[in-house]
Amino acid sequence: MNAAITSTGQREFHSGAEEQSLSLDFLHDYLMGNYRDLYAATLALDVNDHNAVLIARNLLATAGEADLEQRRAEGRLIARRLALLPPPRVYGLFPALRHARVNNRRTRAIMRDWLAARPDLAFDAVKYRGAVKSAVRHAHLSPDGELGPFLFTPHRQAAYTTPILETWRRAHYEQAALYELPYTVAEGFAAKHRVARATFRRAHPRRPRTRTRTPRHRLRRMGQLTAGARGRGAADLAHPARPGPHLRRRAPQPGVRWLAPTVPTAGIRDAENLVALVEPAGPARVPVGEEVCPRAITPAATVWHGR
Repeated sequence: MNAAITSTGQREFHSGAEEQSLSLDFLHDYLMGNYRDLYAATLALDVNDHNAVLIARNLLATAGEADLEQRRAEGRLIARRLALLPPPRVYGLFPALRHARVNNRRTRAIMRDWLAARPDLAFDAVKYRGAVKSAVRHAHLSPDGELGPFLFTPHRQAAYTTPILETWRRAHYEQAALYELPYTVAEGFAAKHRVARATFRRAHPRRPRTRTRTPRHRLRRMGQLTAGARGRGAADLAHPARPGPHLRRRAPQPGVRWLAPTVPTAGIRDAENLVALVEPAGPARVPVGEEVCPRAITPAATVWHGR
């Protein structure tokens, strides 16, 4: 359960993505082979989305190892959990089932019911066009209305009555239409029309407000902040009689401690983390009558007022 709640199969500090996936696949195979009922029941618990997709895929791929009652119970659990998952997760599961050649009747029924329950399948067909097309073909479905022609023969249609499908058609020839499409779809049309990236981001009404930074980006930024703080601190401490703008004179106070010189301070967020990283200040380390303000965040000249 700990692995199903916390593990995501991604690269981490101590191991890569392949090692994570190998260990996680072993746990899934072991639990499914020895405790299949318990394994299926974990779908009703608060496991993360990554492991929920793995459980659903493994159960559907090994339907021959379960009896009729087990397959019925598993089908209900899988259908309920898929309804709670984000659409990209489910649309990622369907191609995995197709590549694994899992196409039994229960799988097709689950895919059919999930697609039928989507609130706006036309929107999904535009945003996840390849995934929807693959799922419809794999489940042997015949979409109603304009969805079938849009998925399989999109350019034969002179016009669509569904607004988002018509917007997608016009975006091939009309630059203004791409700003009415979902952001990820509009990106492709912006490249097709040679719209500058900065112009597109400013003009699109659904542009992302924040940018997710990877751990590598955060560590690089932390290193830049630490290097910059080290340079500023060295310049200020070289002339203690002329303190910089972030230094000020005041009498030494008891309880003031220094961070160890080797501790990078740019990544420390909470004061509670500082307690384990500080060491007592020696008499030669602090000039008489001088004390560094806590705002000076440098590895060699940072103090913390312990309370």
